[in-house]
Amino acid sequence: MTRQDVIDNIMANYSRYGVDRETIEQRIRSGEAEGFSYQTIYTGLWMALAGAFGSDEYFTPAEMAEALGTTEEEIITQIEQMKADISAMGLNPSDYVHEVTPEKRRRFVLPPGFLN
Repeated sequence: MTRQDVIDNIMANYSRYGVDRETIEQRIRSGEAEGFSYQTIYTGLWMALAGAFGSDEYFTPAEMAEALGTTEEEIITQIEQMKADISAMGLNPSDYVHEVTPEKRRRFVLPPGFLN
């Protein structure tokens, strides 16, 4: 993934909420200064904007771990604990955590080198 890919993808999905290019570039510069890869910057921005605008976005444990700087195992542990806490409150965890089977995931074919 390149810097331009981050800008294009975020703008395609979040410009309708008023997110502008300068704001995205500022956040990218901040991530670059921290030494993050463009994939990590993208995933972090995507996660932050989804939360800020209340949009339903789906993240894998690997994407969440990358954005939050932890391991997949820790993310899964936290999700399982959250589900237990939600159940203990008498709520339905499925209203908060959506598990997607591999058969229901979208599959994309990308040209070689596209994500580099």
